[in-house]
Amino acid sequence: MEKFIKRFNDYSCIKKNDTEDIINLSHYTSNLNALSNICNGEFWATDIRDFGDKCEGRLILQRINEIISAIDCFSNEQKQCVCNLIGSDSKIEEFISNHRTAVLSMCLNTDSEYLWDNYARENGYNIIFDKKAFVNSLFFYTASGERKDESYIKHSKIIYDTDVQIEIIKNEIKDLIMANETEINDSVKMEYILQHLMYIGNFYKQADNVGNQYKDEQEYRFLITTVAPTERYPDIKEMLPEYHYNEKNNCHYNIFKFDRKSIKTIVCNSERAKDAIGGNLRDIPIEIRNK
Repeated sequence: MEKFIKRFNDYSCIKKNDTEDIINLSHYTSNLNALSNICNGEFWATDIRDFGDKCEGRLILQRINEIISAIDCFSNEQKQCVCNLIGSDSKIEEFISNHRTAVLSMCLNTDSEYLWDNYARENGYNIIFDKKAFVNSLFFYTASGERKDESYIKHSKIIYDTDVQIEIIKNEIKDLIMANETEINDSVKMEYILQHLMYIGNFYKQADNVGNQYKDEQEYRFLITTVAPTERYPDIKEMLPEYHYNEKNNCHYNIFKFDRKSIKTIVCNSERAKDAIGGNLRDIPIEIRNK
């Protein structure tokens, strides 16, 4: 099983998009409480089950049946296993719930009109980070209180090109199928493959056809990966990231910690936004947009 698991844990198809020329990352928000948390070195990453983005990782699971029918590397038994796991919308929802993870979205565009209008809004903020310093300082805690560093967090910019997405998926499937080890039965193997593809799918997104608004974000995502369905294996629960529940929006989160010194500046969209901060963040440069 060692060969298959090694390939399962290979996310180089994501990492290769995390290029050295990425200097800054931005996070736009209209929420003053969120700004306060972030400036105290804390990001709340949303559970994939509660993630509101209509184009996130389930994109892969919805397409997978089309893709496997186009490539000749699955047996009929394996195709049936896929159908049993994600053969309908309800099964996809169940699969996502059983293989939970958390997603944090940032972006490369440090002055996006779309993000100002839709996320920061009139009196909101754009928090700009030194990408390298931010990434290198990331960590989180498991449910048992064990600290896990950046090596447990996958991160890269989003791929918007559908043809590129499909080609990567095909290559991943072929490699995982070829890592054939007799002690893994088809049912277990296909579940692992789909889980691997779902995580990769969190780094894929459809560019909006009207004005390429989503593509304009130049989104950059962070993802915590887990290697087993937590609902069926409760014994590993203590080893996984700690989940927190927010009653105000009915969402679950993992908390990412980081060095607040990686924040380069806070850009306010108005004088009112700057006044709302007050004197609480004296050590972080604050400026007003377009001034």
